[in-house]
Amino acid sequence: MNQAGAMLAVAHGSRDPRHREVITGLVDAVREQRPGLRVETAFLDHCGPTAARALHGLVRDGYQQVKVVPLLLNTAYHVRQDIPAAVAAAHESLPRRWKAGVAQPMVAEPLGPHPLLMAGLERRLREAGVWPGDEEASVVLAWAGSSDRVAAAAVDELAEEWQRSGWEHVVPVPAVGDQAGDAVRALRERGARRVVVAPYFLAPGYLADRIRGSALRAGADAVAAELGNAPEVASAVLSRFDGAMTGCLAHVA
Repeated sequence: MNQAGAMLAVAHGSRDPRHREVITGLVDAVREQRPGLRVETAFLDHCGPTAARALHGLVRDGYQQVKVVPLLLNTAYHVRQDIPAAVAAAHESLPRRWKAGVAQPMVAEPLGPHPLLMAGLERRLREAGVWPGDEEASVVLAWAGSSDRVAAAAVDELAEEWQRSGWEHVVPVPAVGDQAGDAVRALRERGARRVVVAPYFLAPGYLADRIRGSALRAGADAVAAELGNAPEVASAVLSRFDGAMTGCLAHVA
C-alpha cells in the first residue's frame, strides 16, 4: 500500500493529435513542479487511457488516495456530469477484491477559472509580443462557448477582472461563427489602436484554429498561443489538487 496521494488528471480528449501532445506536456510540467507526486492522465473521449484504465493502474500500484483534477477551463456539463460519471463508473468497475475497501476518488474543481490562468494568458501574449497592461491594446478573450450560464458568467468575470489590470478593453467571445473576427472589427471601430487575441484554450484544435483564422482575417495584430504547458497552468493544476477534500482510496490486496 502506498500512503502517498496520486493525481488523476482528466482531459476532454480530441481527434486532433496536438491535443494529446499538449496535455502530455502539461502533465509533465506538473510532475516537474512536484517530483514526488504520482500523476496519471485520462481522457473522456477520442484518446486513451480511459478513467477506468488509469484508476485501475493506480489502485493496482497501491495508492491509498487519488484525487481527480479536471483539465477543463469552465464548470459546464463535462465537469458537472461527464467526469463524475466516468469516475464513478471507473470505481464500480474495480475488481471485487479491491472495491470493498476503496472509496470513490474525490473530484477537484476544474482547472478554470483560476487566478493563475490569467498569468498564463499574459505569458502567451508576451510571447506574441504584447506586454500585459498595454493601455493601447484591447484583448479579445476567445473561449469555446457554452449554453451553461454559470460557465459563461465565469468567463465574463475573468474578462472584467483582467481589464482592470490595465488593458484598454477585454472582450470575451465564444467560438461561434465569425464572432472572433466580428469582435476585432468592432474594437477597431471603437478606436482601438491595437487588437490582440488571447485564446482561452488549453490546447490547439478545430475551435482554436477557427478563432485564429477569423481574427487574423479581420486584422488582429497578434493571436497568442493556447495556454498549454505554461508553468502557471501547471501550478493551477496543483492548486486544484491541493484544494480538493481528501478522499480515501485504499488498496485492498
